[in-house]
Amino acid sequence: MTTNQMKIAALVVLGLLWGGILAWEWLTVEEPVRVPLANVSGPASTPRATRGTVDGLHVQLDLLAAARTQREMTFTTPRNIFALPHLDDLGVARTNEPELDPGSEQALRQQAALAGLAQFHYLGFVRMEEGWRKKSELAVLTKNDDLHVVRTGETVEDHIVVKAITQESVTLQDRQSRVEHTVLLSEEAPLQP
Repeated sequence: MTTNQMKIAALVVLGLLWGGILAWEWLTVEEPVRVPLANVSGPASTPRATRGTVDGLHVQLDLLAAARTQREMTFTTPRNIFALPHLDDLGVARTNEPELDPGSEQALRQQAALAGLAQFHYLGFVRMEEGWRKKSELAVLTKNDDLHVVRTGETVEDHIVVKAITQESVTLQDRQSRVEHTVLLSEEAPLQP
């Protein structure tokens, strides 16, 4: 016998051996035991009623009427808290500021400080737990692209002090010129330069 014939004979013997093992397993495997399912927990299921019966169907007119009134309600657009204040709001905000002689040097400094304070926009108000801290109100202010989250008494940009925070406005004071400015809650988005 040549080596090729020996290899073929070994391959046939191994194939017969594997075939015998597969046939033996196939014949000796028991069929799985079939057990009917039982509802162990919860209520037993009942067959569904056929569609032809009308006894189980009820129209709930009160729910239909409530859905109709909800659809007919008018929708009011929510207030935009990220908006700039209107011009009339700015006039109201500046009424608490003192009148100055327009020619004096102090008046020019105060007007420059007021212009710097007017660049702030009040975006929102956050109230923390009432019993946790006395100064728990937070205000979210923006100036240009800078975002500031401040409390009463904190300093912004090294020369502006937050005097008071309410839900509608924030009062800022310039340390150098002592000018106070009330920034109202913004209703429109700030303009991008």
